[in-house]
Amino acid sequence: MELKQMQGGKFEFGGIEGKFLEVVLKALKSCYEFIFPEDQEWGRLLPDGNWTGMIGKVQTGEADIAINFISPSMERMLAVDFSTPYLVDEIRFVIEKPGIVSPALAFLYPFSYTLWITCGVVLLLMALAMFFLLDVRYPFVYLFIQTFGSISRQPLCIKDISLRNRLLLSTWWFFAVIISFSYSAVLLSFLTIPIEGEPIKTFEELSTAVSKGTHKCFTSKGSSNLRMMLHSEKEYMKTLGKAIEDKGWYYKYNEVIDSRYINPTSASLGPKSMLQINSGSEMLSSMQFSTDSLLSTSIIVAMKKKFQLKRKLNLIISRLNSAGMYQKILHDESMKVWFDRQSETFETETINPLKLSDLSGAFVILLVGYGLSFIAFMTEIIVPCFEKRQLTILLP
Repeated sequence: MELKQMQGGKFEFGGIEGKFLEVVLKALKSCYEFIFPEDQEWGRLLPDGNWTGMIGKVQTGEADIAINFISPSMERMLAVDFSTPYLVDEIRFVIEKPGIVSPALAFLYPFSYTLWITCGVVLLLMALAMFFLLDVRYPFVYLFIQTFGSISRQPLCIKDISLRNRLLLSTWWFFAVIISFSYSAVLLSFLTIPIEGEPIKTFEELSTAVSKGTHKCFTSKGSSNLRMMLHSEKEYMKTLGKAIEDKGWYYKYNEVIDSRYINPTSASLGPKSMLQINSGSEMLSSMQFSTDSLLSTSIIVAMKKKFQLKRKLNLIISRLNSAGMYQKILHDESMKVWFDRQSETFETETINPLKLSDLSGAFVILLVGYGLSFIAFMTEIIVPCFEKRQLTILLP
């Protein structure tokens, strides 16, 4: 939520919660003033029974209401009252997508590692089957090279006229054609269209990445998110919560969740609607929201006990819910942020020819092959010379 005091004592409201609060205050038709907690927290329970942050201000009576993505809990219910929920949201994390992957190894991308291994095993088994079943005897290495070459659309130079072996070779030709054309089609698409890296999508994947030290995860300071993670039944949730607590990965309620907290190696945890403001439209964004959630929760206005305008406030929120006001504000603010960012990072898409770097991996393999061939060639020349010299010494 953003709040800026203008000339004349008026306030300018910004953000989803700010725009929604502006509508609520206009409907209340009551005088108001704003106070801010010094610790800049949502509110966590202290050992002495008091609360920090916004919940603490309402508990002590310094504030009548508090609003900014506040979720209810049993502990908070003992300190403050809750309004009618104006939003049901999910606690998720968002992380920036890793971007475009280097095309240097694009020749490996068309098939998964499992499929590559399967194809290698099939090549060995087929060469082995030909070695034992063909009527004409060929060396095993020769058969392996022939089967490998047939996948590369080279002719299969094996002479065998028996019906049994023709059926064997026909099934292999069919397999080689399917694999060859499938690989070529997918490889062409990978070379012409930039390949995006696979982002982290689940809490389990994020927990694993944090444990390895490659990623960070931030959550709001003083919120109930961390407590829910530490007391979760899932071990990876506890591991992630423990890492956040030990490293102190927090952001404050009045901070803009920018690239410090959301980037390819840093994720931020919070209500999806709050995180969506920082990434714009989910479908057209460079951000990845988690596919699972920590929990689903209601978003409410915290009120002090015996608040005189409680009934009127609940009535206003109920009417705004019926009108879909919050969803409209969320959509408008998200699109506004997204358009602002698009205007800053707009790039013109152009059609470019393939560069040497796009095929550098294939050229590296070619050079390695040439190097190994040269070593084998020199070995064939040098080794016989040593054998001949040794034979000369042994003669009487």
